[in-house]
Amino acid sequence: MAAGSTLTGCGVLNGSSATATENKVMSPDPIRVGATLELSGSGTVSGRLQERAIAIALAELNVDGVRVGDSYRKLEVVVRDNQSNGATATDIAEEFAGMGVAAIIGGLSAEAAFATLKVAEAKHVPYLSFCAADAISIPLSTRKFTYKLAPNASDVATRLARRIRAAGQKNVVILSTDDTLGADGVRATKAALAAAGRKLVDTVELAASGKDFAGAAARAVEEKPDAVVVWTSPSNAVRAVQALKDTDENPAVYLPPTAIDDDTLKEDNASVMEGVFVLYSPVLAGAPFIVNTASGREIRLFVNRYNQEYGSFSGCMPYAADALALVAAAARRVSTVEGRRLRGALESTPYDGVAGAYGFSPIDHGGMAPEVLALFRAKGSAWQRL
Repeated sequence: MAAGSTLTGCGVLNGSSATATENKVMSPDPIRVGATLELSGSGTVSGRLQERAIAIALAELNVDGVRVGDSYRKLEVVVRDNQSNGATATDIAEEFAGMGVAAIIGGLSAEAAFATLKVAEAKHVPYLSFCAADAISIPLSTRKFTYKLAPNASDVATRLARRIRAAGQKNVVILSTDDTLGADGVRATKAALAAAGRKLVDTVELAASGKDFAGAAARAVEEKPDAVVVWTSPSNAVRAVQALKDTDENPAVYLPPTAIDDDTLKEDNASVMEGVFVLYSPVLAGAPFIVNTASGREIRLFVNRYNQEYGSFSGCMPYAADALALVAAAARRVSTVEGRRLRGALESTPYDGVAGAYGFSPIDHGGMAPEVLALFRAKGSAWQRL
């Protein structure tokens, strides 16, 4: 598979292929997409996985090219490292707008995502964000060109609360960091637990400095909860779970998708996370055994190509592949890469991808369908789907 080439923090992926285009009218102008990724800083692990997913999707799309009007065009992805930093992300978004990209994808961290959307909205460039913060896609009046691929906190919390109810767990504690994603999680989980008839006995803050997780865990188990929902970053999630297990209590621990990455079950972390639950896209389990849906076919193709290219599969951070495919699908639909037209197409082009199904609309730019999310439990060094 020809996946193109990339340079750390600054490169171009073109996914070029010499096959399957001989009898087609190929345009010399590529569809250029800017990718702002966390290739250094706090989000490095996830950023590298996103870069891999983009390379795989790009190679597949460029086998035939993307039909735009009467000709076919190759996709070209310009990769930049936002360093998990808002100021750097702003500069990158300005650069992308200046070079006339058809769309911008990426921005997992809240700092990078919010900085990018400000530029994208001002320049009228469609922006497909991987950040899970609900405010990425609302209020719609100031998010006309911004779309969120990660699931909404309210949808995740609702599914987790239903699982807690089904398991007969009555008393729940929320552990969260004082940041955008943590605040979203607390708000959504409180509402979901109330709707599910569960009792929230405490909300405990994890120190942003990373210190005194033992103290937070001790407070969390004071009321002997049946379950603890942890809303924080992947590295902090592992440390929080370790602190909870170091207490004398043993509550069930539940995580949202934003709390895991490729390092969560590696090496010593595997024993720490044993038995922990996470809600995630089905692709976390790899390729499905039976393929009878469009989403299942996309997942199997993605997993097979991932294994071919990298030797082993990671199901974390699949949104990057879907973002690129969504841009291609929108360009096909309206036969142009003009920003306003692409924006309209994104709002009316349902898509079954690797991470799940998307159905953006003029009144909803957080389009991940929540029903596709699946519950997993850490077992050994793998996530076992329940």
